[in-house]
Amino acid sequence: MQDVLIKHWSKSGLKKDDNILLHSSFKRTIEDFKKKRITITHQNILDSFLDLTYPNGTLVIPTFNFDFNDGADYDYYKTKSQMGILTEIARNHPSAKRTLNPVYSFAVFGKESKLFDSIDNKSWYSKESPFAIIHNLNFKICIIDLRDRNSMTFAHYCEEYFQVPWKFYKKFTGRYTDKFKKTSLKEYKGYVRKLNEGVLTTLDPAGDLLWSKNLYKGFKPFQENGLRYVYAKDYFNLFEKLFKNNDSKPYYYDIKK
Repeated sequence: MQDVLIKHWSKSGLKKDDNILLHSSFKRTIEDFKKKRITITHQNILDSFLDLTYPNGTLVIPTFNFDFNDGADYDYYKTKSQMGILTEIARNHPSAKRTLNPVYSFAVFGKESKLFDSIDNKSWYSKESPFAIIHNLNFKICIIDLRDRNSMTFAHYCEEYFQVPWKFYKKFTGRYTDKFKKTSLKEYKGYVRKLNEGVLTTLDPAGDLLWSKNLYKGFKPFQENGLRYVYAKDYFNLFEKLFKNNDSKPYYYDIKK
């Protein structure tokens, strides 16, 4: 089954030993295979990406949970991913290394997983976060059947990197139980939209621009296998160019009228 799925993803240009950050929705994938009388599970899909990146690549899967921002306690072992079935399977995988931020955590597998282990970035998207490793190692940011607005979290790393004026730091404090099962009060911060100024996150126009510049490879959502990717450095460089030319709007944000 893994071989069938690896061939399926390879249609978009994924290769053995890639470094991959994966944002995904697999509902259509499972349905399409079912129409072919092939039964696949989310576990099969995860295994296919693990096989694809093994032994010299690295797979990073979001296990984000936003409840800490609303005052909920965080537990390294018990707080579930809110990013879908596959991400929760990944979080519980015995080989996964989960980064420590209570909001934007990742399950990481493979050769460079040690670089992500024990990262406890106090600011969600900072230069000390997993996003910086993804940037520096030039991961393929892969998205399956999702629009940019609902998946391209890497854009927020770029926003914090350049300290964009449409965002500001907001602090969040809560009870945090760490991997040693010790509970303490911890403070984190997010670089968030200036809602009082009507700031909206867009990102879909930036995705269209990536396609027009041939920086996205693969297929658009709900076409073929629905998998597209962009190299992290290509995304970052385009963001930097637009920002420094004062052209970030409407690609990354807009103002509600």
